[in-house]
Amino acid sequence: MSPEIAFTGRTTDQEIDAVAICPEYPEYMVIGTYSLLKPDSPRSYAGQTRQGTLQVLTLWPEFRPKYAGMLPPQLDRVAFPSAVVDIHFHPTDATLLGIATSSAQVHIFRFIKHGDVLGRRVITTLLPLGSVTVSASDEHGLTPLVTQFTWFPNLRSRGILGISDVQDISFAAVTSFGETKIVRTSVARIKDLYDQRAGPDLPPLPVTIVDVHKHDLEAWTVATAALRLPEESENGTICRMIFSGGDDSALIASAIELPNPRSEPGTPSVLAYDTTSSTAMPLWKDRRNHTAGVVAILPLPQLTIWSDDGLEPNRGIIPLLTGSYDEHLRVFEIDPRTYRATFKTEMRLGGGVWRLKVLDQYTTTGEQRQHHTLILASLMHAGAAIIRLTHTPSSNAETWTINLLSRFRAGHESMVYCCDATLEGAEKEPGQVGQQEAPSYTIVSTSFYDMKICTWRFLDDFKAQHRAQSLVPG
Repeated sequence: MSPEIAFTGRTTDQEIDAVAICPEYPEYMVIGTYSLLKPDSPRSYAGQTRQGTLQVLTLWPEFRPKYAGMLPPQLDRVAFPSAVVDIHFHPTDATLLGIATSSAQVHIFRFIKHGDVLGRRVITTLLPLGSVTVSASDEHGLTPLVTQFTWFPNLRSRGILGISDVQDISFAAVTSFGETKIVRTSVARIKDLYDQRAGPDLPPLPVTIVDVHKHDLEAWTVATAALRLPEESENGTICRMIFSGGDDSALIASAIELPNPRSEPGTPSVLAYDTTSSTAMPLWKDRRNHTAGVVAILPLPQLTIWSDDGLEPNRGIIPLLTGSYDEHLRVFEIDPRTYRATFKTEMRLGGGVWRLKVLDQYTTTGEQRQHHTLILASLMHAGAAIIRLTHTPSSNAETWTINLLSRFRAGHESMVYCCDATLEGAEKEPGQVGQQEAPSYTIVSTSFYDMKICTWRFLDDFKAQHRAQSLVPG
């Protein structure tokens, strides 16, 4: 591990608990903040206890003009009368942004980058498209936090372009009431500020909510994995497993069949919001493998295990990673036929494993064929870390190996709750085989109480060294 990592640091004006680099414009990121109101602070409504912001920032703090006369960018900022708890760009629509809040809502924004009238300054705008309420208040009037959400990658566009076109979107979410839910809604397909539908008076969004399962205490994390694609189904539905983790130390799984959204450009938007009902099927609840709350879940793409001679596929597995307050990263295998989970290995990382993100996946072939996954981890009081997970097939039994490659703590003096990364240079697709240089990542890590943002780099020297060994995309 690197004893020292060079970094650039800066301080914000509120506590940071969410960050996302824009996939379309990776020179910009969006942070979400979470602050408790002081007793004498003004309030937007009776009973308000939290506030937050959504802020656009540059990835690196220093301004680097691309041409003479270029001015620093104008960066948008949106204030909320609640805390921002989680943020994600949509995996299929790279400028569609979702925001989970402490007021039981998910807000949808369009990230827009444009120039001023003279072309000397970049302006970023977070254009609101609407919001949905994920969960109702309880009998005491308490409102739950949406503690995390995850997009379903499928979306449908329909309607008349620029006039009535909308996008049908869906996501899974968990709340501080322990609930796991699936939410489906539609938003106007607004791509720029000149769309006549853009403005402050947004119509209510249609919404369908499916209850999946529930924890005994707060639920902190949710993830999904596809079990069957539409082309493999008689009725064209998508079968998914829904995983959640909570303060009750439980990892819970359910299965659900969801409609497959198909784009229908040119069709009237009134035809369509699909309210087809779906019912979740409980699968299992695991309380044995975690000794504290489950706060991170990361399913990986399905792996094919080959026969001993390497000629025939033997079976498929879905690797599943979990992170816990007990400071361990754990690896499970999900059998996509039986839905059962088998514990494989674990590693103590020295801090609560709060978030996990895949940076790359690739396969090396030499004496042994190995599949590698590069992971960025947010480890609370232990900082941020880069981990390589390796799967090695064998005629006797496959093995999983966890290697801690690098840890970054120097710029942080409190809990690291969120990190993100973007790949630099010529190799812009994970797993891509190309030049001999080591892939370079720009990492952004943030810490909560000291309100710090640190930007640093990581080089995957291992991948560069093994390119000669018939590197194959994972």
